[in-house]
Amino acid sequence: MEGNWNRFLFVNLSSDDVWTESLSEEDWRNWMGGVGIGQRLYNKIGGSQEPFSPDNLLILTTGPLTGTPFPNSGRHEIVSRSPQTGFLAEANSGGFFGNELKKAGYDGLIIKGRADTPKVIKIDELVKIEKRPDLWGKDFYALREDLTKEKKYSVMGIGRAGENRVLFSSIMNDEGRAAGRTGLGAVMGSKNLKAIVVKGNLQVPIHDRKKYFELVRKVSKYLIESPLTQGLKSNGSMIWMDMGQGMGDIPAHYFSDHNFDYDSLSSMKFHDVYSVTSYHCANCVIGCGRTVTKDSRKIDGPEYETVASFGPLLGNTDFDLILEWNDLLNDKGMDTISAGVIISALNHFVKEGKITDSSIKWYFGDGFKRVGQLIEDIAESRGAGESLKKGLERFALSRGIPRDEIATVKKMEIPMHDPRAFKLQGIGYATSSRGADHLQAEIFEVDMGVDDRQIGIVSGDRWIVNTEERVQTLANAQNYRQIYNSAIICTYAKISPDDVVEALNLSTGFDYTIEEMMRIGSNIIQEKRRLNEKFGLKAEDDYLPKMVRRKIEGEPEDSETSDDEMNSLMTKYRKIRNWTS
Repeated sequence: MEGNWNRFLFVNLSSDDVWTESLSEEDWRNWMGGVGIGQRLYNKIGGSQEPFSPDNLLILTTGPLTGTPFPNSGRHEIVSRSPQTGFLAEANSGGFFGNELKKAGYDGLIIKGRADTPKVIKIDELVKIEKRPDLWGKDFYALREDLTKEKKYSVMGIGRAGENRVLFSSIMNDEGRAAGRTGLGAVMGSKNLKAIVVKGNLQVPIHDRKKYFELVRKVSKYLIESPLTQGLKSNGSMIWMDMGQGMGDIPAHYFSDHNFDYDSLSSMKFHDVYSVTSYHCANCVIGCGRTVTKDSRKIDGPEYETVASFGPLLGNTDFDLILEWNDLLNDKGMDTISAGVIISALNHFVKEGKITDSSIKWYFGDGFKRVGQLIEDIAESRGAGESLKKGLERFALSRGIPRDEIATVKKMEIPMHDPRAFKLQGIGYATSSRGADHLQAEIFEVDMGVDDRQIGIVSGDRWIVNTEERVQTLANAQNYRQIYNSAIICTYAKISPDDVVEALNLSTGFDYTIEEMMRIGSNIIQEKRRLNEKFGLKAEDDYLPKMVRRKIEGEPEDSETSDDEMNSLMTKYRKIRNWTS
């Protein structure tokens, strides 16, 4: 078996013990890498620890394509138990960290324990655990600058939000890349682990290097030539600000309507107003990342989700403010989706008279100019931020807001793809193991024609979805996503299943088929479900609030998902998955 080193690095921060362990060939074949191996390891050795317990594992994994030249494979996965949801935490990030870890000779890193003083793990020719209390209190960009003085490390670390255990804090790496969702930054902070740095220079073993490189050239060519790549290359993920508005997919004013001047925040306007360059992650042929030069300062440009949540969802048309807030959120290490939904909800509840606290109203008393202060207060657990750092659902319920007016699933805030535009997307949110998650099945792309009938992902009417065939498409899309997050491949790289299977076989020496690959994807979903049930998941947790199911005025009747239709869809989905709870 090649494609991996079969070597996991274990670190106990309580004792500073470091050792390596291997997995069976059967585990590699059945779970592949990335999230597959990550959740399998957590299920086998993680137990049922509370998220902030020293014994809760923080598992970083790469995949069998990571560290190789395969296009858009330079990513890593992080798995733990989420303090935000209480269920399985998983997040995926780009940049260079996964690539460097694999080239350092490790397939992953498993961390347990709690340091007695803030520490940094350094991985290059040797593995060192250093006491660095001087770094505690620094935000991410200052941390990165400090840790790259010695060597050009890839830096993964937390800002003040992670230190203060904000339940939606991120683990940041490289140039503003983020393992953004499920609160993994808080898990890292609870361990007194400030950063991990890595530099590798080894050549990853590949089973058939000659044929593998031929495949790399073939896939790179058709990716580069695809219209999707061209759009992402020129406008970044923000291109959805131009495309999504026509489909009613970009929610405005806390999911209450679509009445917003979307052109004021278009990706084309953004590139006209600012000096923008592209950022490529390791082995990326797309370059969707943006770097903005503003007032002689380089800023990591905002992604679509950030622009949508701090623009239309909040009712804000000021790009300068979004740039400022995005930079602040990255520096503090906080999920921009959760933060944007929370702040838009507060603004909405204040306007509706459902929140009357002067301490909350103050942030919205001068337009949106005080939102930056609100972000800082949440990151610092200061004032109103002390209760807001627990996330929207906990905060809103404590204020008497009805559950169906709270934009969360499994306590995680809903992303910027409106379930009323693509109804199966909402069922994807409800059934996702980590809560509201647009990246477990991108139905908003599928029902616009980006489908793959070879593996049963078939586009259809975005509003007529209550059939077994349509629900099966959702399940198939979720299964295939697990392969992408295990191999690991970036979601923006639309690679044919035949080529994904060939890449896996040429890398590892296994003889996967498309059918086996899809079974593995399904098995990963089922394994996650069993793990979440161990954490207390019940059927009623697979719920989508009515606020994102009810029809918006002026839009088609079919865009609404009634309680009866929701129950019917969930019954069909549970039958496909054979879920009884």
